[in-house]
Amino acid sequence: MSTTARKRASLLGWGAITALAVLYGPMAIEYMWRFFNPDAPQLWNHTFGAIVDHDEVYGPGSIHAEKAVDYSENRYVLLLHTSAGGIAIVLFAAQFSARVRRNLARHRAIGRSAIAIALIGMVGAMGYLLAVGPEGIFDGPGFYLQLWALALGTTIGVTLGLAAAVKRQIAMHQALMAYAFALLLTAPLLRVGYLLLGNLWPETTQLETNLAGAAFLATWAPLGAFLAARALDTRQRRTSAIGPLPGRALDIGVLAAAVVATAVLAGRYAAAFDGLDRVTTTGLIGAAAGIAIAVTNHVAARRAGNSLAAEEWRVIGLSLLAGAPTGVVLWALYDLPFTTYDAYVGMLLTAPALALSVGFLVVVWRRRVVRRSANLPTANVPTAA
Repeated sequence: MSTTARKRASLLGWGAITALAVLYGPMAIEYMWRFFNPDAPQLWNHTFGAIVDHDEVYGPGSIHAEKAVDYSENRYVLLLHTSAGGIAIVLFAAQFSARVRRNLARHRAIGRSAIAIALIGMVGAMGYLLAVGPEGIFDGPGFYLQLWALALGTTIGVTLGLAAAVKRQIAMHQALMAYAFALLLTAPLLRVGYLLLGNLWPETTQLETNLAGAAFLATWAPLGAFLAARALDTRQRRTSAIGPLPGRALDIGVLAAAVVATAVLAGRYAAAFDGLDRVTTTGLIGAAAGIAIAVTNHVAARRAGNSLAAEEWRVIGLSLLAGAPTGVVLWALYDLPFTTYDAYVGMLLTAPALALSVGFLVVVWRRRVVRRSANLPTANVPTAA
């Protein structure tokens, strides 16, 4: 992809993300007010109902029908979570504007506020998860496990991102903040999934569309963070400050482990369930698309002589493949406290994200070496802390 095409794609991507954040932010901030005031606007519910239908929002299998009591009993902690989350999403979106970043003082002030508010939102999320437990969550223990992963991942992302900014590790800082923002964006992206899948599957319920969207985002939330980190990358195309990971032996080993693990997962699935369901299919489509994009970009970067990009895409590709053996281990672990079905769903919603997040951290850590050793431009990429 040419530099011009890359800039155009990045501009369109950030424009879409900013629009999503600005549209969803007020809906999130206002979402819990209906439990304090019945006359609250209910922006999200009315939008959802207008685009899909009334029963999808309020009927059997909807969050409104299934969790009204739990939400009401925990309305204060949820208000903290949804309001802080909505504000943080809007602030983070502003931080990725080049115009905002040019003013270092403004960028730092917004960044500090965004980090503090995001952490408050995660405290609210974890407080609710502790209060209701695995069985009290919409869609049960599997989604409960993913929500914990999102809350902890966001907390770790913003904390490490702040530390990187303080140490002037700009490439690390940008990547970690992109990771945290991507996890925050799972909330509005899940809602987009409700709208798309609710119309694609008119006979479905929110219970199914929620899990299907979550299965897709298990791959695409961390992968989207990496795409954003690549778009923000201002380093040299080649550098001797960092060498590749071990070569062909590592690739063959990970690929072999992925093939064996996939066979094990398929065997367990076939023994436990009857045929592929929509949630599993959606998750498989997301993982397959991710692998295809990683391979395509790795090959393209190698042909263009961009060793930095090629090596980072290789790490991400290996991480995507590692999702299968990670899934074997997690399914076995989740079997201990949960039913086979709940353990399987928990694995589906967390294994790809865990493997990709580890790969993402490898990329981030190696960017630290490049930042310290190479002559990298920093004047136009101020920190957020």
